[in-house]
Amino acid sequence: MGLTAYEMKKIFCIPALWFFFVLSLLFNILLIFGQGYERDYFDQVRAWAEESGFSAGEENNVFAGYHTEKLAAFYSDIVKESPVAVRWVERKYALLQPRAKHLAESGAALDFYAGDATQESHQFLFGSLMRAILAEGSVCAMLVVLYLIGYERMNRTIGQVCASRTGRKLWGSKLAAALLSAVMLYFLLAGGTLLVYFQMWDFRGAWQDSVSSRFNYLTDMLYTRPFFTWHDFTVGTYLAAVLLLGAALVVVSGLMAAVCAMVFYNVYGAALVLALVLFGGVGLESLFSQCRAWGLYFITTLQPASAWLSVNVWFTESGICTFLPWQETISAGVNLMAGSIMVVISLRRFVRRDIV
Repeated sequence: MGLTAYEMKKIFCIPALWFFFVLSLLFNILLIFGQGYERDYFDQVRAWAEESGFSAGEENNVFAGYHTEKLAAFYSDIVKESPVAVRWVERKYALLQPRAKHLAESGAALDFYAGDATQESHQFLFGSLMRAILAEGSVCAMLVVLYLIGYERMNRTIGQVCASRTGRKLWGSKLAAALLSAVMLYFLLAGGTLLVYFQMWDFRGAWQDSVSSRFNYLTDMLYTRPFFTWHDFTVGTYLAAVLLLGAALVVVSGLMAAVCAMVFYNVYGAALVLALVLFGGVGLESLFSQCRAWGLYFITTLQPASAWLSVNVWFTESGICTFLPWQETISAGVNLMAGSIMVVISLRRFVRRDIV
């Protein structure tokens, strides 16, 4: 623990890191202030609901009698070139039908949330703002991992440190310190950003409302449907779940950076390879969709970058972005496991290889 704490001290003493942190926070605050009109409308609608004692009748229950076969037919027609993809789509929406029935019975659609301002405010908070926070947290994780893993080489002390097996085992402490620091910085950035956001947007009466309110909806490929979720989420629990899953993806980013840093001697080369892997994966996903190679497209949606792009629809059926229920959670778990295995292999290889 002493070594890990010492390595963490190195990280938190980097001026450039805090410069990046402050720039990220300022960027997020600018995003928030850029929503002035939407914020005023949100507050007005919430105030009206509290004054009028809003209540919705059962006729407003958008989930009552909803059949997910319509969604299955729509997406099956899109991916019809791939029989495997068609089966995946049909299976996903068959599993969604019991959720539609449950949401209808629970009355989730009758919650007010933010009325006519719901969809836009929800997409800004859980789309634009959370996407920015997650990107900044992931970049921060990759930077601190690359910095610590390459610290000895950059300072020309790697020969002395790696002269013994004990010295080489220091890299395990470096990685633990970098990942722990990255998660702390992610939550600090998210906390600072959301503190400003909720000071300006009055959510006091909305925390216990369902995110599957009839005022919330998802549009994918110009097809609009209710906001189906795989679990009953209030606004508060949905925010907590998104933040926790975001932390897992930050760790995944750090693990990817660690593998690249230990495989390649040069820190800058490792950063370049890491960027190519991330952006190349997104490019492949786009290429497979354009070529209508839907089986390969669905497989590429399991990569971390794809989960980041679809953060605004996490824990929902997500349309064409996913082929499994809870795919973003499964993707994070699979990538955490794969990253951990690759890191262990890389560490063992590093302990045995010639550093000179």
